[in-house]
Amino acid sequence: MEPSRTLLLLINLFVVSYLAMTSLQINHEHLIKTSECHIPYTPKEMQVIKKYTDNIKLCSADDDLISIRFDEKTQQYVLNVNDNIAQLRLGAMEEKSPLVGYNCSYRKILRVNRNKTADAPVFLSEEVAFSDGYVVPRDVEGLKAACRNELAEDLQSDTFALVQPLQTYTPLISWHRRPNVVMIGVDGVSQINFRRNMPVILKHLRMQGWFQMVGYTRVGEGALHNLMALLTGYSPHTWMNLKCGLNKIGCIKTMPLIWKRFKKKGYITAYAEGMSDLTIFNLDKSGFFESPTDFYARPFLKQNMRRDCIGRRLNTKYIYDYCEQYLKRHANSTRPMFGLFFANSINPEQSYANDKMQVDLMEMLTKLKKTGVLSQSIVILFSGQGPMRKGKNKDFLEESLPILFIWLPPWFRVMHPEIVQSLRINSNRLTSPYDLHLTLQHLLELGERWPRVVDKLVDCPTCQTLFAPVPENRTCSDAGIGESHCPCDSYKLLNVKQIKQLSLGKLLVRSINEFLHHYNLQELCSNLTLKSVKTVLQRKDKKLSDGSTYRVQFTASPNNPRFSATTRYNHKHQVLEYINVESVFRLNNYQNDSDCMRRIRGRKFCICESRIVKSTSQTKDNAKEKQNKIKKTKKELQKLTKPKKKKVDESLYELPDMQPEINEDIEIISV
Repeated sequence: MEPSRTLLLLINLFVVSYLAMTSLQINHEHLIKTSECHIPYTPKEMQVIKKYTDNIKLCSADDDLISIRFDEKTQQYVLNVNDNIAQLRLGAMEEKSPLVGYNCSYRKILRVNRNKTADAPVFLSEEVAFSDGYVVPRDVEGLKAACRNELAEDLQSDTFALVQPLQTYTPLISWHRRPNVVMIGVDGVSQINFRRNMPVILKHLRMQGWFQMVGYTRVGEGALHNLMALLTGYSPHTWMNLKCGLNKIGCIKTMPLIWKRFKKKGYITAYAEGMSDLTIFNLDKSGFFESPTDFYARPFLKQNMRRDCIGRRLNTKYIYDYCEQYLKRHANSTRPMFGLFFANSINPEQSYANDKMQVDLMEMLTKLKKTGVLSQSIVILFSGQGPMRKGKNKDFLEESLPILFIWLPPWFRVMHPEIVQSLRINSNRLTSPYDLHLTLQHLLELGERWPRVVDKLVDCPTCQTLFAPVPENRTCSDAGIGESHCPCDSYKLLNVKQIKQLSLGKLLVRSINEFLHHYNLQELCSNLTLKSVKTVLQRKDKKLSDGSTYRVQFTASPNNPRFSATTRYNHKHQVLEYINVESVFRLNNYQNDSDCMRRIRGRKFCICESRIVKSTSQTKDNAKEKQNKIKKTKKELQKLTKPKKKKVDESLYELPDMQPEINEDIEIISV
């Protein structure tokens, strides 16, 4: 009976998915079509997903031997051990040797921060034995548990992040009802991607009445830039030029992060991001070395081998679990909650094809409704940017248009019908993370006895709250979106002959080198030279002029750094009319290339002299040179050992190159 039920469920899921895919097809040519902005609608074929899902490996398919639960009566976590699963695992091991018993223990996860660095090392405490029903001490925020047989072989190990309850909070005195604010971020998910690969979730959100901002556009390259715009209202240029210096440890904590405003208004705050060493703030060595919020899911799991998995689960699942625990711990609190839970992408090429990730996200959204969170909270589902794909399959709109969905609780809709109307209008207008930042500020002033006027942003004075209608004639500049990310413009792809007529690549590399010299980095970083120009796109301007705007992708040397830049080129004088070097984006990873630098500015352009990788031709030349030296040495030795009586042809004594023939079927073991 069970197999037939499972089959029926799978068939139903397939039918729902198919209906969602077909029902969500839009029969028009534009996502947004206003007087100043036309964003084309780009349908994608559904079958492209199959090639990714075939290669996906789950973190673990085993049943849980070790689990953890929270006891509401004692207000403490309890570790449980499933003896039946343990016996099954032992039985599978008996083929090698007869095994009877097993024991379990855990180690507390610690970040020892003696030097006050954001990327402090992770340590495991001494082992503590436990059995089924063990009560976890209240000071444990993370632990790694394992059960082993008599030979000390792992039956199963797992890792847990805990939300330990803090002190009881004094009741908040407020003139009005305040909603909880729950922000769920998923890095590397675009609107196109979401529509194509998560149709069931998209249909669920639309049917439940979520507001989708289809004109929501990124303002910077990389998740860090867009997340900082949301959290602080600052552009990359501003927060990299702060007085404290972003290269200094702890600088981020001194910035006006949005949760500080919520804290002042009496909110309980939480932040969880990147349960691995690939966190956004730690990526540039300037992250938090102290807890920035009341509850902070520290990225303490640097020891894991795989990027996708932490223990037996996807790293995104840890973020969702932490969010669920945080909301449950404070469900009956007299104070409102603010929480930002940002999950790093699993793999840029596979994250949206991963069925498990979709199931986890759908499960979380369903729990938000079942547990009553949606009736008390404003929930924001967003992403920092679309997937950063490589090669010819890159899609500008797929990278530039992240997702943004907003949920308003029923009582809030009744109290503020004007906000409901504004969100409906703005769902088809051009918007940005700066607008979302101002919306959060506006939310804090709603219903106040003496509401404070929300200050304009220095980096985008024309940006505004989404709780008021956005002008129909809004431009990218009005929304704080730079030319390099503006989705409203139309571009054409140039052919090879047209690209050769331009000197864009050389001029851009020269600009980068001048930038490095300007900031005195020339001694630390290698000078770059142009290797190749991959693609050039020219903007279709309405008015004729001497110059044009181009989007250029090019590769330099050494180490093959790949860049993307938007610039204006003057055809008459063959010069760049405008180029913001700091807006040039590094397409490939540069952590290893620039590890000799600490500060952020210029790091993406820096190829440390000590990190230069020699090309294949250079390596071959060096190998030949070494071989010639060896031959020369052999000849000299032969001369010394030869008798001087007769002149003998030296070639008779010249040894051939001794290259051993290796059978590929033979395994070579190096000791």
